[in-house]
Amino acid sequence: MPKRLISAITAIALAAVLSGCLIPERFTAKIDIQPDASLSYEFDGTAIDPMAVMKMQQHGMLSEKEQQSLAAEAQKLRQDPDVKKAVYTGKARYQLEIEGRRKAGEPLKLLDMFFVQTGLDGVMTISAQALKRKEKSDLAQMGILLNGTLRVNVPSGAEVISHNASSAPSSGSGTYSWRMGDVGIRPELKLRFNP
Repeated sequence: MPKRLISAITAIALAAVLSGCLIPERFTAKIDIQPDASLSYEFDGTAIDPMAVMKMQQHGMLSEKEQQSLAAEAQKLRQDPDVKKAVYTGKARYQLEIEGRRKAGEPLKLLDMFFVQTGLDGVMTISAQALKRKEKSDLAQMGILLNGTLRVNVPSGAEVISHNASSAPSSGSGTYSWRMGDVGIRPELKLRFNP
């Protein structure tokens, strides 16, 4: 089996772990936490179908039927009320705009990449998947370069327990941001709301 194909299969397995169907590629993701611990979120950018990328690498292009299937997938995505825009742009890529709200304590899983959970102890954790060196290399061999930004706005009154943001406000409340795509970076912010 050619080395390139082995790497592609490895990347496909990775893709299944990372996001099930679509991998965010170039994007901005934003989560606004409200004083009552509810939140709103937005995702704007491109995502890629790794299975379609593998077929493109094996056959040089996708068949008309495969292209139609990917376009139909965009239509299915638009049935989700949080998906404001889902357009298949070709070459296994989608342009996505997603926005929605969650009540206090309600979990969020966005593209199997970004997560918000509140534990029994009342601690809210906002996190995203980390990318390992091998995973990044495998994705790059498939032509997938993860390049995005995650921003989380924290209201005053929330206690920030811990974070690893590359940019953070000095006062505790304000915008925390991370650059996604760097190897080993797993964005995480933990906070608690004081009664």
